[in-house]
Amino acid sequence: MPELPEVEIIRRELSLPLLGERIVDIEIDDKKIQIHSMDILNKVITDLIRKGKYLFLIFNDSSSLLFHMGMTGSLIYTKAKENLRFQRARITLSQGFISFCDARRFGKIKYLTENEREKVMESLGFDPLLSEYSWNNFEKLLINKTLPVKNFLMNQAWITGIGNIYASEILFLSKIHPEKRMKELTVQERKSLFDSIPLILNQAIICEGTTIRDYQHTNGSSGFFQNCLQVYDREGKPCLVCGTPIVRIKMAQRSTYFCPRCQKI
Repeated sequence: MPELPEVEIIRRELSLPLLGERIVDIEIDDKKIQIHSMDILNKVITDLIRKGKYLFLIFNDSSSLLFHMGMTGSLIYTKAKENLRFQRARITLSQGFISFCDARRFGKIKYLTENEREKVMESLGFDPLLSEYSWNNFEKLLINKTLPVKNFLMNQAWITGIGNIYASEILFLSKIHPEKRMKELTVQERKSLFDSIPLILNQAIICEGTTIRDYQHTNGSSGFFQNCLQVYDREGKPCLVCGTPIVRIKMAQRSTYFCPRCQKI
């Protein structure tokens, strides 16, 4: 699943070719996508903003298109019209084309008014790469939390943008067992967790994201942070720090990876 780093990379890559472009046409190949062409035709893209895993194309009238990549979604920019694999929608710009490709079809595109976009953004938690992510706000989130720390990281209403891959990597860097309860974290562990979240996400962005199966850049190329993963998808392999075999468990129906020696409960 594309998580915060992958969506941020998409935003950065699309900003230059899309800003100032006018929407000429939209072709939809999936009945699940309900967008009326009259809502967006002839509008000009003035900004691309991201919060968590959500990307918004902002138009000159402050309305927007929301993109969520789901499990396998990607946005591909081409200068010429192409019929791409797993294409669910294609937007024709004054110069170029944007295709939304999504093999498993869990992603979504939605037209939003300015008020609707604000409500979506307000429903999301703190974004670790925005100024709203501060130690004071983080401490407030921890009050009366008793759930396991892995589940805390995955809750998009508290901290938005972290998925399964980066939750495992963040906890390894923090040396925190994923099943440890939030109320049991020491002050040092809380501070380590706070620092590790943006550190791992920024490292993934520098490495152009994680491509394990489906994630692609806007030109169709792959990321390489998968080559830097310390625990995720490494069940049975030796920990790169201590040599202990990495363990995989299920938490909330999701695979979770950790080192039982480096991350003692």
